[in-house]
Amino acid sequence: MSKKKKPEMFSIRLRIDKRLLDRIDQIAGERGRQRYIHDAIVWRLDEELPPVVYDLVQEVQELRARVEHLESSSATSFHLGELNEKARNELCTDELDRKLLAYFIKNEGATTPELAEGLLGNSDKRRTILDRIDRLNNRGQKLFGTTVLEYKKGFVKNKRGAWWITGLEHIIV
Repeated sequence: MSKKKKPEMFSIRLRIDKRLLDRIDQIAGERGRQRYIHDAIVWRLDEELPPVVYDLVQEVQELRARVEHLESSSATSFHLGELNEKARNELCTDELDRKLLAYFIKNEGATTPELAEGLLGNSDKRRTILDRIDRLNNRGQKLFGTTVLEYKKGFVKNKRGAWWITGLEHIIV
């Protein structure tokens, strides 16, 4: 027989009026304060938000997160399908390069922090993105005779200092 796992408990500090404490002590006794207050809180929570509804809300939030993840990954997969064979196999060396190009096909342009956040999940990894862009441009120069991505300073389409896809005709089907 397995032992029941105890729920994790936390201590909180509660300030209440002396008269209210006297009433609690009268009903629950001095040693029963904690249990009485706990039961009162649980009763009130169950009245406001029944456990079944709370569980449903949690499930809906989890499903939303999963759907958002699936939508973002399917959008990337869709744009990855637009890459031609030469771009997919010779221009890109790995999946990150392919995702980088798919991001540009989808959004046209992006700053390095946006790319780092969108592709790597951390905006501090801008240097990794910049190195990848440089390598893509070098390979694009060798394969197509022109760069694939171009950096434009100033404001272009509400982005300041962003990279823009220029060699689109060389990489899509």
